[in-house]
Amino acid sequence: MEASVFPVSFRERFQNLLPAIDRALQATVLPHLPENLRQPIEYFLSLPGKKIRPLLTLSACEVVRGEWAPALPAAIAVELFHDFTLIHDDIMDQDALRRGYPSLHVKYGDSLAILVGDALIGLAYQQLMKVPAPALEPATRIFTEALVKVCEGQALDKAFESRQTVSVEEYLDMIGKKTAWLFRAACALGGICGGGNEKTVHRLAEFGFHLGLAFQIQDDLLDVIADPRQLGKEVGSDFRMDKKTYVTLKYQAVLAERPEATRTYPAQAADYPHFDAFRQALQELGVVEAVQADADFYLRRTQELLSTVAPLEEANPLSAITRFLEHRQY
Repeated sequence: MEASVFPVSFRERFQNLLPAIDRALQATVLPHLPENLRQPIEYFLSLPGKKIRPLLTLSACEVVRGEWAPALPAAIAVELFHDFTLIHDDIMDQDALRRGYPSLHVKYGDSLAILVGDALIGLAYQQLMKVPAPALEPATRIFTEALVKVCEGQALDKAFESRQTVSVEEYLDMIGKKTAWLFRAACALGGICGGGNEKTVHRLAEFGFHLGLAFQIQDDLLDVIADPRQLGKEVGSDFRMDKKTYVTLKYQAVLAERPEATRTYPAQAADYPHFDAFRQALQELGVVEAVQADADFYLRRTQELLSTVAPLEEANPLSAITRFLEHRQY
């Protein structure tokens, strides 16, 4: 089932890291686990994915230390953490597909999917405990802080569903916790495992945080404009669920700045009869370009932060990841 989701140039740049991540992930599935737990874990870990977060951890370590191997346990912990959030998120949103395949709760049921998510966070901590001292204490603190922040972000996301209005600033705070904080932790963990000093680790963390904001804004936009075959799921799922996203909030902000447009365009995304009509309005009002410009702003900020840690030449793996995300279509 495992298939590459990367262009050839990206795979070549990370030809050592990606296979190492995949092998280490498969090795986390303990043989003594009950079959009805082990089998769905193996299924989920076999799904094709970008592995961006563990790549960030290994790359941050490489930038600081010149090698990535010391950060492998932390990188695997980060990916297992991420998988835990995906499984539970799919249950909450009732998403039928994940990475182009049936979501875990669709294939195995809600109860077992919840259990698998719980098991993955336990396996993540088992991996994290392999980080040697003196890096273990700060690594555990950052990892645990990220876990709490992600849960805070998910709670805010659910709370937004029952609110009539949400500001762009409130949404940025939510995705900062739900998405960007794990990017932040991934980069900080790599810096810690690489022996970076406090200043370097902080800058790597800020780099990761801004990259995470850009990533989520892009995700919201891709749900509107992407090719569903590349995305691995239907586009417009957020629209159909009436979810508040950066795109829908930016749409409302654009209308607020252009009162005359309200005579032609509905006040909210939910007022459109179908997704294609909403997507056309986004293009006509320039919302797509505005959202992409905001994502580009955070991507530029990542480059500024990264330049204070290491040169931005082609050899810098973090810079290579940023460039890939800048042009991603899925």
